[in-house]
Parts: sequence; structure tokens; C-alpha cells
Amino acid sequence: MPRLVELESRFRDRGLTVVSIDPGPKVKAAEEFLRKENVVHPVLTDPDGSVFVRYRIHAIPVTLVIDTEGRIVFRHVGFAPGDEERLAREIESLLPGKDHEA
Repeated sequence: MPRLVELESRFRDRGLTVVSIDPGPKVKAAEEFLRKENVVHPVLTDPDGSVFVRYRIHAIPVTLVIDTEGRIVFRHVGFAPGDEERLAREIESLLPGKDHEA
């Protein structure tokens, strides 16, 4: 989650929108975690699993990059150190303008 917050901050002005989806109902512990990690993007819940079914999500975490046409252009399951740079390159390739922080 901290890496998504960093990427959102880095690319927000160029059009990146980050949305997280939690498979369960909202719980106090999750809300406290989000506050602690300074998450400012929307975090939605999917208690009936319909979003996970629609996007064929079978593991957590999964990162999807969806273009402005609604197409999934990048899918990554799991997270390991260094994955954020691969994700940043994918995002960079889709957004207009130049990344001044790279």
C-alpha cells in the first residue's frame, strides 16, 4: 500500500487515479491501517465478491492498470521489492506528458 500511495502522488497530476478494493466489509482495523499509511485514494469494499469475479482476481494483492477505455493493460499478482518500478514504467507509458521526478 505505501508504494501505491507513492505512485499516486508521483503521477496524480498526469491523470493517474488509484482505487483500492477490499474483498470484505469495512472494518475498524482496516480504516486505522489506511490512516496510518496516509492512503488518500478511494478504498472500496466488495463484500459480495462481484468485482473480484468480474476482473478474475483470485489472489491478493493484485494490481490492475486500466486504461481510459476500460481495458486492463497490465496485471500483476503479488508484490516484491522492486515491483513498484515495473508498475511505474507501465503507468508512465500510458500517461501524457513527462515524469519530472524520474
